[in-house]
Amino acid sequence: MVETTAPAPVLATWSHQPDRDARVVVLPDGCRDLILRKNAAGEPHWFISPLADASQEVECRAGEQFVGYRLRPGARMPTDELLQALAGETQGAAALPLLAACVRLDENLTEVLDTLAEAVSVAAARRALGVSERSLERLLASATGRPPGYWKSLARVRRLARALPGDWPLIELAGLLGYADQAHMNRECRRWFGLSPGALRRRHELLALAAEPGYGDQPFKLAVRSG
Repeated sequence: MVETTAPAPVLATWSHQPDRDARVVVLPDGCRDLILRKNAAGEPHWFISPLADASQEVECRAGEQFVGYRLRPGARMPTDELLQALAGETQGAAALPLLAACVRLDENLTEVLDTLAEAVSVAAARRALGVSERSLERLLASATGRPPGYWKSLARVRRLARALPGDWPLIELAGLLGYADQAHMNRECRRWFGLSPGALRRRHELLALAAEPGYGDQPFKLAVRSG
């Protein structure tokens, strides 16, 4: 379950309580999450997820409880201090005032990430921002640990996943989203999600995950078909 009412640095909150042992797929979304994981005995463990480079599976046990706070892309925080302050806390709500107080959003970084998500290429984003290639790489490496291409590619593939529930032919989606060709789109989709676009289109539960809040969430704009 995902909710979107939260302090400014928090993009969404979510919870999960498995009723059986299972491996749960987590898709890359460009965000880091502060997560409370309680075992069946109610013992808490707080941690912050890393930025994901590909989909992964998480082992979940029956009776466990998860509460997560998805932080906005590029959010900065004193990780060690935050986790120390939450040590022993068994209620997820304890995190909210701490997140509101100590997580910082950098306006310049937000502008860079938003521009990368919308631009047709990294070079186009750099020109729109009026910065050098070196400056852009240095800023993102320092703030996020990822290069510009990571963010551009992730925004585009997430937009692809959001478009797949429609009836657009894949070859048309490749062109609309700015991929060199359908083969390029297929490679990128497999790289991030472990599936081709055609296979992902048939996995409705994964498409629902891809539709949850994350990086590059601007709606996919459909062109008007001719003929």
